[in-house]
Amino acid sequence: MCYMENALRRFHTLKDVFLLRRAGKTAKDKANALRTDLVKKRKVDEATSAETWMPSKKWREMNAWQDYISHKIDVSKEFDADINFLKLHLLSHWVEQIR
Repeated sequence: MCYMENALRRFHTLKDVFLLRRAGKTAKDKANALRTDLVKKRKVDEATSAETWMPSKKWREMNAWQDYISHKIDVSKEFDADINFLKLHLLSHWVEQIR
């Protein structure tokens, strides 16, 4: 029984790795809206200051923005996602039932 309790406890501490894949429709919609807003902001920033940039600076800025946007999207999905697996909760009762 101790093995099962330890395994369930360890799973519950590490289950957040599934959050990005578990994002529901609402979380994905919010992330897509955030992406749209960030891309618009990037275009405004680029239009105002990119005229004086060298091509290498434009390339670095573009890559930095893409990394920033993808990080913000991942954080948004992770924040709005939840792990609400009914069957996983039922596992916590098995130890009591087996005893």
